[in-house]
Amino acid sequence: MSNPESVIKPIARDSVTLTEPFFRLPRLLPRSLYRDKLTILMYHGVVRQALTVSDYCFITETQFREQMEYLAKHCRVVSLSDALQRLRTGSVDAPTVVITFDDGYQNVFDVAFPILREFYFPATVFVNTGFVGSSETIWFCHLIQALANTHNRYLEWRGLKLDLSTASAKAMASKNLQGLLKKLNHSDLLEQLDEIIEKLQVDDSLLGSAPEFRILDRDAIAAMAKSGLIEFGAHTASHSILTRVPINRARDEIEQSVGSISDWTGHACRLFAYPNGGSSDYDHKTLKILKDCGIHAAATTIQGPNTADTPMLELRRYGVHPRLTSLSFQCKVHHLFYRSNAEAT
Repeated sequence: MSNPESVIKPIARDSVTLTEPFFRLPRLLPRSLYRDKLTILMYHGVVRQALTVSDYCFITETQFREQMEYLAKHCRVVSLSDALQRLRTGSVDAPTVVITFDDGYQNVFDVAFPILREFYFPATVFVNTGFVGSSETIWFCHLIQALANTHNRYLEWRGLKLDLSTASAKAMASKNLQGLLKKLNHSDLLEQLDEIIEKLQVDDSLLGSAPEFRILDRDAIAAMAKSGLIEFGAHTASHSILTRVPINRARDEIEQSVGSISDWTGHACRLFAYPNGGSSDYDHKTLKILKDCGIHAAATTIQGPNTADTPMLELRRYGVHPRLTSLSFQCKVHHLFYRSNAEAT
């Protein structure tokens, strides 16, 4: 995927070079550009301090607040359900943004939710329901935690030798390992993860669910649902990539997640987000299961704007990550740079 910063030229005006025109970009755009296209943003965790080993899925509270300030100044922020109705009726007539969170981390309640309430912004949280109220969490969080705590200077695995000598090297190793593990079926993924963690020689007492990686409890879900700002969707029970498990397991993952969200919120669950969310991570069988479960809309991680022609079970989203600059964030919000077949990693 191309980096927006490598494409945008500095803007010279009155001998002043503007390389980071925060809050300025909307005034440079034609008033009609992309005004009828819906932006869906994909967040995961929002942490008070940056992780020791940085990861795509976790941005800081400071970054999140700055982005919400931008949306408050320049966009209409609506719930996903409202946005879908606007698409159907052709009433997306101004820069319109939906905020979503995948996985359902407790920090969405502790850190992000107070900021959303401050701006009175609605959002949708897609929850991995199998971890709710427990000390267990998603597999890649265990990997990040093991890498953060290992004293090993390198890791040898499957013919690779990965540098672990610095925090940035560990972050790169984590990214590479996650990419390779996601290609495996889910049972093999978990087996290989155990092998990697064993090689990292980390004290088991350091591998409990860290606060940053803990999944929501039911009290937090109830409080957010009661607020009227947060709607909930399903994200499977265990974050299994649905095309990497047998079809019966995929059905169980979806049905359990949809059923739990309905039970906990008191409302029928009509929204879903695919784990990993790329074009190879769901198929026609997955779509049929979603329809059978009463799902009206499902979100992918495929980038791009949404229009009335976008399939409701294949909504596009822009991922927000810790290395995203303010200018790059604006470009995503306004659809300036994307490839229709690009996928988040």
